[in-house]
Amino acid sequence: MRALTLPSTFWPAALCIAIAFAGGFAFNFFQFPLAFMLGAIAFTMVAAIAGVPIARPNAHIVTPMRASLGVLLGSAVTPELLDRVGALGAAAAFVPIFVTISGVVGTLYYHKVARFTREEAFFCALPGGLHVMTIYAEECGVDIRRVALAHALRITFVVLLTPLAVSVFTFVPRVDVTTVSASILDIARDDMVLLLIAGVIGWYLGRKTRIPGAQMLGPMLASAALHIAGITAAKPPVEIIILSQIIIGASIGARYVGETLAIVRTSIVYAFGHVSITLAIAALFAYVLHLIFDLPVITGMLSFAPGGMSEIGLIALGLGLDVGFVATIQVSRLSTIALFAPWAFQRLRTFLKD
Repeated sequence: MRALTLPSTFWPAALCIAIAFAGGFAFNFFQFPLAFMLGAIAFTMVAAIAGVPIARPNAHIVTPMRASLGVLLGSAVTPELLDRVGALGAAAAFVPIFVTISGVVGTLYYHKVARFTREEAFFCALPGGLHVMTIYAEECGVDIRRVALAHALRITFVVLLTPLAVSVFTFVPRVDVTTVSASILDIARDDMVLLLIAGVIGWYLGRKTRIPGAQMLGPMLASAALHIAGITAAKPPVEIIILSQIIIGASIGARYVGETLAIVRTSIVYAFGHVSITLAIAALFAYVLHLIFDLPVITGMLSFAPGGMSEIGLIALGLGLDVGFVATIQVSRLSTIALFAPWAFQRLRTFLKD
């Protein structure tokens, strides 16, 4: 009988998750907004840069967590979303304009200010998914080290800065999504089964259709269908919500493994500047939508905020916003960039050559 052998990354990944738990509960103790995710990111990021032997959690662990958050976000989608169909359509129509403006401004910023090559600047500037942009850059022969770090920092800073940015326009309560659901002991077994089915089927269909953010978007759509139809009103238990935030936070923070403090310190300055510029552009678009459709500025701001879908969705949920609206525009942004970034790069390649 063969002995069970663990992957070489098992213990480093376990250590990463343990550090993420410590960070999440420490931030929660001090009542930080979105405490479990931000605490996990902060602690694992510091550990990674400090050289602690950690590794990113395996996809087999992270994927169910993203699906769980998708089910959670889907449970917040209400029929009232149809009342904003005009604003939703207009916001979606503005997405290509937002992507173009933020891409051009970001490319100029990274090239002129950060002194990146034009090709590096192009891929660092587009607010797409980290994996998508890194893969595209590699396929185009661009050194992905700066690109991957720039996008990892962008997502991190967006999660940190977005609640602060929207507070400029309105009062922002503490972002705490753990208050929206009950304990696993208090949720009916039938409801738990329905939520589990929504997560599994949604993930499977999302993967088959290859939609951006399928790990989260598929379960979110399946969960939304159940809740809009009135089949269930339950949400995933609070224990799963906390665990999902910690695991995803650990996955983000561990992206900095292998990076030196000197490189990260310099990149942090440039990424902070880029995110600040992009959020300012997002605020402008949000204000225009507010003037035309009376859409709350904070909803428009989060809709265009260039972060990860799960992270922005959690912030929207914690603030009691229209999660369906925000998620729809986030998907539009990711889809637009995924579809047109390679095409745009090939058309601009002559110009982008230094």
